[in-house]
Amino acid sequence: MSPPLILTSLSSLTLLGLGYFVTQDDLIMNQLKAVLSTLTDWAGISRPTLKNVDEELPNFGDDRAVEIVNPGGTSQIRTLKIPSNATTTGYNIARRTKHLTTTDREDIVEVSVSHFAINFADVCIRLGLYESAIRNVGYPIIPGFDISGTITSLPPSSNFKIGQRVYGATLFGGYTTKLSIPINQIRVIPDYVSNEQAAALPAVSLTALHALMIAGFPVIGKCDIPLGKNKSILIHSASGGVGGMLVQFAKLCGVDNVVGVVGRKNKVEYAISLGCDKVVYKEGKGKKEWWKEVEEANNGVGYKAIFDANGVETLQTSYDHLDMCGRLVVYGFHTNLDNGTSLSPLSWLRMIVGFLKMPRFDAMQMTLGECIDDDFIFMSISNSRSRFFRLSRCVGIQSLVLRERDGTHRRLLRHDHKVA
Repeated sequence: MSPPLILTSLSSLTLLGLGYFVTQDDLIMNQLKAVLSTLTDWAGISRPTLKNVDEELPNFGDDRAVEIVNPGGTSQIRTLKIPSNATTTGYNIARRTKHLTTTDREDIVEVSVSHFAINFADVCIRLGLYESAIRNVGYPIIPGFDISGTITSLPPSSNFKIGQRVYGATLFGGYTTKLSIPINQIRVIPDYVSNEQAAALPAVSLTALHALMIAGFPVIGKCDIPLGKNKSILIHSASGGVGGMLVQFAKLCGVDNVVGVVGRKNKVEYAISLGCDKVVYKEGKGKKEWWKEVEEANNGVGYKAIFDANGVETLQTSYDHLDMCGRLVVYGFHTNLDNGTSLSPLSWLRMIVGFLKMPRFDAMQMTLGECIDDDFIFMSISNSRSRFFRLSRCVGIQSLVLRERDGTHRRLLRHDHKVA
């Protein structure tokens, strides 16, 4: 019988999306190169008219932001000059233009951004596939969730200080040198952490914490699923941003056997250094071969939780490797996406085909499909008392179905008792 399923997609439900700061993934590297080439040319193309501006904002300073003009390829990435009396913001801050604000709210601080992280979600934004970006901002959009820098302005009631190093998470608007952000979305950077390191933390760590929580492994609190002797989880992309955080947090949760899956052999040592007890690499192996290694890594027993970032490539097989009452958490669909730097009709066709090939799970339907048999006893409703008595004594192995007056049958319950 198939295991019960809790299938949760973090790609649309998690507030901060998927995150990677340093990665060899082609999609991210293409995005990173495009952004860096734009940032190194401050005299690059900026929006000529600042659409949706209520009034002219003169006196442009040295501050810049990076925006995605329209969904599409990397050619849609442009620089944007920031007026001296404005900053970029997340969508949860009222703005006087589409991206810029001069708000004086008491719960807002202004940060001079020194570093921001490049996230896989930003690629989805560029492709026009990130729902909250479309719904809450639209295009053009300044992407970016993770930032670090120093405070340049803050309300008098704040416990922060001017010049203090902070890092935080913004709801878009992070690809900038000047950002307005709510106080509750930033934290002080410890002395032993650099700005570069701090900027890499928010999206990946919060996504991993959320994933573990819904899988039944809260880092703080009590595990809500019966682990028994099987305390094993499987993490795809274990050397990536979210995957690496999942590994480390899982060990904090007390998971005995954390099995990681990586693409290349040279990532194995790094995944082990993060805390993986066993690592399976896919490079040079067929799908059946490396999945067999996944099975052997848990002695042929299903996993209590599997975290899948691949999508159509591994989703069905991941489900098949769950233990009873196991949970499959989906935190990405990168194999569904096109890995080019531009979007063509063929790119969209590939993504549509990938979406259509995605397995659909209906746990109840799958369970019923294996339960139904022909071992029925039909009886009138007047004889139900004696049948209930026989069932309570475990004297039968049949299902009980009552016959109503109109001649139709209604199956009330099913017992698979051994004969007493």
